[in-house]
Amino acid sequence: MALDHLPRVQLGLFPTPMQHVADLAPGLQDLLLKRDDLTGFAWGGNKVRTVEFVLADALERGADTLVVAGGPGSNFAALLAVAAAARGLAVRQVSYGSPRGAAALAVSKRAGAEVVFTGSDDRQSMEVGARELAERLGAEGARPYFVPRGGASPVGACGFAGAAAELVSQLAERNLPRATVVLPVGSGGSIAGLLAGLGVNGHADRVDIVGVSVSRPPDEVEPCIAACALETARLLGGGEPSTRWRLVDGRAGGPGPEADRLTRDALRHSGLVADPVYNVKALLWLADHRAALREPTVYWSTGGALAAADTLITTFAEARIGSGAVGAEANP
Repeated sequence: MALDHLPRVQLGLFPTPMQHVADLAPGLQDLLLKRDDLTGFAWGGNKVRTVEFVLADALERGADTLVVAGGPGSNFAALLAVAAAARGLAVRQVSYGSPRGAAALAVSKRAGAEVVFTGSDDRQSMEVGARELAERLGAEGARPYFVPRGGASPVGACGFAGAAAELVSQLAERNLPRATVVLPVGSGGSIAGLLAGLGVNGHADRVDIVGVSVSRPPDEVEPCIAACALETARLLGGGEPSTRWRLVDGRAGGPGPEADRLTRDALRHSGLVADPVYNVKALLWLADHRAALREPTVYWSTGGALAAADTLITTFAEARIGSGAVGAEANP
């Protein structure tokens, strides 16, 4: 695959494990977990794959500043800031919303990123602001490299194109000729790379892909995924991806007792730390729709440890306050 000839900064430890879990949570029995929460760089997560190619491309192009669109809880932006710091690249992160209570944002700043806010609650304002900032820095003599949110570009998606080969190999090791893969979708770069990689490797007929959109209506993000998958495949020397895939709406899986139970059960039964932004929503969707999927089912855990920590700390603090005893231990 042409992937071998693209610049790459080696950060993660791959392949990540594929783990069988007999009983992850109600509705999630006999499940295979692709553990991209264990990618081996910093706090892990699937975006380590993306950072490897985005950072390498920026270095190849002689950039001195990365301008990234990333929300306060962006795992990708934080990982990028950490990886860039070791290589002498400045990072300017353009965010939206509020800076309060986000561990990922604190990590970005600790790694040396300069963070600016658009003053808007609209996610789209990040992309606009980051492009404008990159243009301004370029006019001032800097060598900026613009990075869209989540690293959802053909270059960034190459990280998951490589993951497709891991998936096929691990299925073969278990003598599984076919499978359905379910994964959470935000910016869409990961699923686009997976679609491209399966097609380029000649395995498009072995895997069905179900993406669970956690932040935007499926019909809004689906065309972006299809376009990115096509451009990624072309970058790798292939044609239009033919893997069967669909995008479903997982936005309803927000905070509540059901989400709390799933988070607790996943942690106790498998050691999986499920974050509320991506994985809890996707797993709740899977629990409700598992019977309609072709078996075996692989759930692709994307990480999100920092967002999970945010939630656990907040829950613990609220439980202590609610108990009325500051010195007492609470069990959320």
